[in-house]
Amino acid sequence: MERLFGLGAFKSRLGRWAEMVLILAGIVILGVMVGLASSIGSLHMRMLEFTLLLLSMLMALYLCLNRPHMLISYTLLLWVISPEIRRLLDWSFQSYTDLSIIILIPYCVSLVMIMPVAKHIKRLDPKISLVLKILCAALAYGFCLGFLKYGFSSVYDLLNYTVPFLVMIYVIVTPFSSEVRDRWLKWFSFLAVIVGAYGIYQYLALPPWDEFWMISSEMNSIGQPEPQKFRLFSLLNSPGPAGVFLAAALALMTVQRKWRAFGMVGILIVAFALLLTLVRVGWIAYVIMIAAYFLRSQLKSKLQLLLLGALIVMAYQLLLPLLPGAGEVSSRIETFGSLDEDHSFNERLVFSTHIMSMVMGNPVGMGLGSSGLGAKLAQSDNVVKVFDNGYLNLFYTFGLPFGLALISVVIFLFIHGFKASKSEKKFSPISFAGSSALLFLLLGSNVLLGFSGFILLWITALGFIPKPEIQDGG
Repeated sequence: MERLFGLGAFKSRLGRWAEMVLILAGIVILGVMVGLASSIGSLHMRMLEFTLLLLSMLMALYLCLNRPHMLISYTLLLWVISPEIRRLLDWSFQSYTDLSIIILIPYCVSLVMIMPVAKHIKRLDPKISLVLKILCAALAYGFCLGFLKYGFSSVYDLLNYTVPFLVMIYVIVTPFSSEVRDRWLKWFSFLAVIVGAYGIYQYLALPPWDEFWMISSEMNSIGQPEPQKFRLFSLLNSPGPAGVFLAAALALMTVQRKWRAFGMVGILIVAFALLLTLVRVGWIAYVIMIAAYFLRSQLKSKLQLLLLGALIVMAYQLLLPLLPGAGEVSSRIETFGSLDEDHSFNERLVFSTHIMSMVMGNPVGMGLGSSGLGAKLAQSDNVVKVFDNGYLNLFYTFGLPFGLALISVVIFLFIHGFKASKSEKKFSPISFAGSSALLFLLLGSNVLLGFSGFILLWITALGFIPKPEIQDGG
């Protein structure tokens, strides 16, 4: 791996320095915890948040230099647990704010991937280089357009777009061995089982820190802050990302035994948690990923997939009526047969019509920070905080030309996965499944952003197979 990252003696010196700084950071965080035990206040809370951010960054740098094959797994872990760490801190201090240093941790850790990407950027395939140039041009345009209007919110929005595409490029230019990629997927499934198990506990008991967050954040759309009266969100920050995360993990666990954590028990835990999110697009995304993988996999895998699918359907029919929340899940499923009477579906249609007229009236776009999570930071009324159509969101933010360019990038990834899976049957089929889910999910929300984008583009990037002579197992 030293040849891959080009570190040499610099790696040895910097590695020792990083170890010393990690020890120092451990002492600092211990001191902050001691101070926390004796006094509680906003200053102590900010110190603790900043120390956690610093420690997380130092650990990411250490892994990048010494254990690069673990960086993806570590980053996935922080994406999963950061929202819950924030809720625990807010509850401990009995203080809630829309702005928290903790939410920056997974973004900052992901940015460490810039180091190996910059080192080996010339190794990119010409087509991927063109894709990268399109992405950079679109993000630069959107940022310049939005920064003067929305300030810091455009910076946060830029992070939201940059990090998912960065992990995609990272996977492509740092070609670890197949064994390492298998370990990444197995770890992803392991995290999903943890998320599912905690989510089920959360749904049944609702811990006080999660209840405090639901009340303070005024998340009325996910239900009442009482056990079994809300949509499961587990360790993540809302049911939507939880649904996408669990759906992608469940698809991985379904199609390949080697990517499965805790066997059939793990599958059932993740499946039940996914149902309790009541995220319909998550359920459909799971079906789409399974169908896409089935289409491009080998015959033996297809037969195993059919058998496992039959077992899952039987388990659903027999077990669901006996489980808590079965009534809400059944009611949600029934809405698929009467979408014309579904309030949420009709609201989305009205919203899409309204946004389409705005896009046609302003084809140059509104810029980064004009919609989504970044819009919450903007001190402007001319923003859309909740966007229910990902394709229109791209046009609304980047304008018609760059919006179309970004959609073309997603289509390119889809076509690449389809073609590659004709000959390569290990990672290309799941890559094709990921890009298929991405195309579908954009109909509901902009899943190119944040954790959802990180997951889907990471899975899609696995289909870009490295050259054998430069593979390294880490």
